[in-house]
Amino acid sequence: MHTISLQKLKIINEVIECENAMKAASRLKISPSTISYTIKSLKEKLGTDIFVRTPSGLKPNDTALVLQERYRELIALNTSRKEYFIATYSLIELLLTESIQFRNDETLFHFITMDTSEDERLRKLKQREVDIDIGGKLPDDLAIISKKYLQSDMKILVSENHPTISNAFTIDDWLNNTHLRWRRDLGSITAMVNGMNMSNELMFNRDISWESPNLLTMAYLCARGDSIMLVPEVFVASLKKILPLKALTLPDKLEMKFECYIHHHRSLKVELKDIDLKFM
Repeated sequence: MHTISLQKLKIINEVIECENAMKAASRLKISPSTISYTIKSLKEKLGTDIFVRTPSGLKPNDTALVLQERYRELIALNTSRKEYFIATYSLIELLLTESIQFRNDETLFHFITMDTSEDERLRKLKQREVDIDIGGKLPDDLAIISKKYLQSDMKILVSENHPTISNAFTIDDWLNNTHLRWRRDLGSITAMVNGMNMSNELMFNRDISWESPNLLTMAYLCARGDSIMLVPEVFVASLKKILPLKALTLPDKLEMKFECYIHHHRSLKVELKDIDLKFM
C-alpha cells in the first residue's frame, strides 16, 4: 500500500468518526480547507474516492476504513492502553467480574450504566465515550463492529423458599403468581429474547408487581419474596452463589431464548485482542 503520513491518517480517522469535515476540523483544531486538501490529495494518490457525500454527511468507503484501521494499528503500537469503559447490564457485569478480578495486569475496567436509547448507545460508541457495549444488538454502523456475545435459554427464577412452587413449574404457577419484569425502553428486552411475543396472552396478562431495568435488584426481590421472574440461564449460577434462588424450566408454551451482542468501535479491534472478556 502507498506510504501515507500519520497526520493524514489521523485526519481520515476523524472525518470518519465525525461524518462531517467541519466537525473534524474543529476537533483537530485545523482549517476545513486542510481537511479538503487531505481528502483530495489522497484521492489522487490512491486513484479512488474515499468518501461518499450523502444528505446525512460524509460516508467512508472500504478504502477509507482500511486507512482508519492502519491509523489505529499505528497508534496502538505506541500506546499501552490500561483502562476501558464498558456499558452493560448489571448481571453481565457480575459475570465479568468473576474473571476480571483475577487478571494479573493493571488494566482498569470502568463499568457504567447503559443508556436505554439505542441511538445514545451508538453515539457514545462512535464518540469513544464508551469503549465496549454489551447488550441488545444495535443498528448496523460502519464505525462499529458487532458480534454475538452470548446465547442462552430462558428460565423461571423463584425463591428457594417459595410457598407453592417446588421442583417443577407449570402454567398454573405462571398464572397464579405475581411477576417481576425486566424493563428498559419499549422493545429493548423483547428484541433480545426470541419467543417473547407480547401479543401472547400468557405474556400480556401477567400480574406485574415490580419492574426495573436492574436485573440484580429484581433477583434480590425474587429471593426475598414470592414473585417470579424470567432470567437468562447463563446468569443463574452466579445469582445462586449470592441469593437463595432456584431456576426452573419453562413450560413448552413459554420456551424462549436470550441473546446479546458485544459492540465496539472499529478502532479497538487490535486492542481487544489483548483483553479477555469471556466468561463462558
